[in-house]
Amino acid sequence: MVIEKLLEEKWVKRRSSYSLFIGVLVTLISFSISFALFRNARSFIGVSTILFTTIITVPLINRLLSLEEKRELTKKSFFQKHEAIIDFFIYFFIGVFVVLFEIALISPNLVFSEQNLYGATEVKIEKSESRLPQPPPLPGSENKEVFVLFKNNFYLMIIAFVLSLFYGAGALFLIILNASIFASALARVVYSTIPRLGLIFIFNFLACNLGVMFLHMVPEVIGYLLAAIAGGILSQAFIREKIGSKNFKVILKDSFILLIIATIVLFLAAIIEHRISKTLFSAGICEQSKYLIISVFFLILLGIILFEVIRKKKKSFK
Repeated sequence: MVIEKLLEEKWVKRRSSYSLFIGVLVTLISFSISFALFRNARSFIGVSTILFTTIITVPLINRLLSLEEKRELTKKSFFQKHEAIIDFFIYFFIGVFVVLFEIALISPNLVFSEQNLYGATEVKIEKSESRLPQPPPLPGSENKEVFVLFKNNFYLMIIAFVLSLFYGAGALFLIILNASIFASALARVVYSTIPRLGLIFIFNFLACNLGVMFLHMVPEVIGYLLAAIAGGILSQAFIREKIGSKNFKVILKDSFILLIIATIVLFLAAIIEHRISKTLFSAGICEQSKYLIISVFFLILLGIILFEVIRKKKKSFK
């Protein structure tokens, strides 16, 4: 296939920025194809964009997962074994998210949203709009809400693992689906804000809301990615290794470790979403103390950029 020739695995492995570019490229290609096919039936464009993006990327992901299965047998550290594929999934997700967010800003109905997924008739655009006093939570109700959030996240994590186990790169669909839902949600926040704040203040408000969303969105996505990687490398082990062999046991152990880590990360994400993100949204933090959130958001971005620069310098010295 042409896409496999353009996206060589060594090219992806060396630079995280290439993975970001791939996410942008394949999403633009997929959206263009979807729009051309369903321009007279726009309700299909969002989901078909997700499907086409998955189909185009699957061959490359299968090659990367095959490479990861071989790296499992080396004596490198745990993170070094999975560094290439984790980099690809994270930066690919960002690339898809950015493109779909920009499309949603132009026309929200062209991007698959949470309302399309669950069939909601009413869209709650902004949580901070409610200013009515809320009754104190019942004893144990907060823990119950955290458990419900974790149960939903855990359910999606298991789907990601099973899809990757049986279809190799099957969980890629779930990752792209989440990128679409997050992009649509953020775009709706922007649309709800413009009439009240105007275009001049929209950037600050957007950065603030994105910063609050990132608090729980980042660990959620990481949890799904770890589960997808666990299923993917185990799938390759079933194909390439003899069940019960030493190499198979090594891969099985690492896959189990990844699932445990993913479960812990998703539980923390549920706590953060309920105890922090939900509280900040309800308190209208982006209207009262938005500069604090924006400062924290950009500090996190700066930290990530510095981490990447240092990591690449270390690689260049090897």
